Amino acid sequence: MTSPGHYERRRDRQPNDEPDDRAVGTPRHDPAGSSSEERLEALLAERRRELEEHARRLEDTVSDVARREENVRDARISVERVLRVGAADLEGRETELAELAHELQGREARIREDEAEVARRRSELGAVELKRAAVELREQAVATRESEVSAREGELDARAGGASDAPVEDAAPSPLLVFVPGPGYRLTEIEHGTVRRGDPLELEGEEYLVGRVGPSPLPDDERRCAYLVLGPRRTTPSDGSS
Repeated sequence: MTSPGHYERRRDRQPNDEPDDRAVGTPRHDPAGSSSEERLEALLAERRRELEEHARRLEDTVSDVARREENVRDARISVERVLRVGAADLEGRETELAELAHELQGREARIREDEAEVARRRSELGAVELKRAAVELREQAVATRESEVSAREGELDARAGGASDAPVEDAAPSPLLVFVPGPGYRLTEIEHGTVRRGDPLELEGEEYLVGRVGPSPLPDDERRCAYLVLGPRRTTPSDGSS
């Protein structure tokens, strides 16, 4: 390989320059030429050091780049591994969410059925409450009628005085007014002679007892009225012990 100093020496020698016959075979000491070569060698040595330093820097840079590439490759592998794990986890989560959504749909369907059942039962309960209210109103009406009847009976008893325990004696059989208890009180006219309190009386197949005898509750009615109460039920063969 040709060194730079060789080119410098070739450049100093012109093509038209003729060789000096005196220089051939006779060494001559040239102080100026020696100093030029030393400066050139020093310059070359400095350049060589610079090149070596530059080459070392390049090698360091190459090593650093290789290390970074390796780090990037490792990071890429780690990221791919994390992505694979994340994808598997995401698929599992999606499956779990799908199952949860299906379960929620089933729950919503059951809730709708329960709400419909509650509404139906509420309507039935409302009907029962209405029936109960109607029964309570009827009971109140019956209690009111009973209190009115009791008050009227008290007035009649006070008006009649002690005649309530007296027997009803008809010279000839006359119609007798009977106050019959039951779900709906009613007045019935029967043909009967004399009745006293405590006497049994059978009416329409049902046994009654005369609770008391008093004037008729009807206005302008001169007849006597026997107020009945339910008597003991008669035992039939079917009612006996088996």
